[in-house]
Amino acid sequence: MASGSRWWCVPVVLAGLLACAGAAASDLVEPVPPPNGWEFSFTPYGWMVNINADITAAGQTVDVNESFFQIVEQSDSMLAAMGYFEARKNRFALFTDVVWYDLTFSGQGQFSKSKNVKRNPFARLPNFDVLLKANLSGKSNAQIDYQTTIVTTGAAYEVAKWYGPTSSTALDVLGGARYWNIQTDVSLQLSGKLSGSVAAQFKRLGLNVKRSFKGSRSLAVAPSSTLEWVDPFVGLQLRHRMGKSQELRLEGDVGGFGVGSEFSWGAVATYGFEVKCFGRPINAMVGYRALYVDYSDTGPLGEKGLDGVQHGPVMGATMRW
Repeated sequence: MASGSRWWCVPVVLAGLLACAGAAASDLVEPVPPPNGWEFSFTPYGWMVNINADITAAGQTVDVNESFFQIVEQSDSMLAAMGYFEARKNRFALFTDVVWYDLTFSGQGQFSKSKNVKRNPFARLPNFDVLLKANLSGKSNAQIDYQTTIVTTGAAYEVAKWYGPTSSTALDVLGGARYWNIQTDVSLQLSGKLSGSVAAQFKRLGLNVKRSFKGSRSLAVAPSSTLEWVDPFVGLQLRHRMGKSQELRLEGDVGGFGVGSEFSWGAVATYGFEVKCFGRPINAMVGYRALYVDYSDTGPLGEKGLDGVQHGPVMGATMRW
């Protein structure tokens, strides 16, 4: 496997962040918003995805239940880019979340089988025997490229806010759209060889006949499948800020409604905190995320679709300005 493409492992900056996490920094003075009141944040993150889904292509359904560690072990290469951007002004906010990953799996196999048959094909001709010897061998090579793109964009509006002695809690309503694109490319090569001999003996006539044969054949198949749709969604987000350096976020949404998919939902819980790494404060984020979708469509080759959930831990670092 290509160790340089372990996208699931959070970038080096995050690994360093966790290594020097230590104790959370004491409350720091909150950054002063820009003159126009807008506050911006960007969080690159890693998502250690587990997949539990039924994937249908050309009318054939495959049940996929792979953990993050199984995916790491079985894949030949992994590439990914993930990030969350938010622009907030007073009660109003705009946000975009991007998830992209590309997995490559390959495999090969070979087989060989021999068969010897001796019999008299003509029951009325005694002392007539035919001996057939045959050997069939072959090998196969396959490569599967699985690419997923999920872009979520929308707006949030704060409808309520409560204050405590050292904390505050806000409730936002969410609305937006989620774009899905899943591409599967399969490359399959098959090759085989058949060789053998036929010997016929008719003892009564003293007749012996022998013949040999051989042949080879190869086949290449490269089917591909693309699923693409857009789901509207609505949801709620709870933001609980503790002091000036810690924040807990809980978010949930539902969507699809038959517009794109039949139904979809998303849920994420994150905890943000400040740590000092090499003497400098860094805004860290850890949490858990899950996305479910039930989508199906009928194409020229039959039904295709996706019904399942992707879920796993997330962690990243947030930059604010």
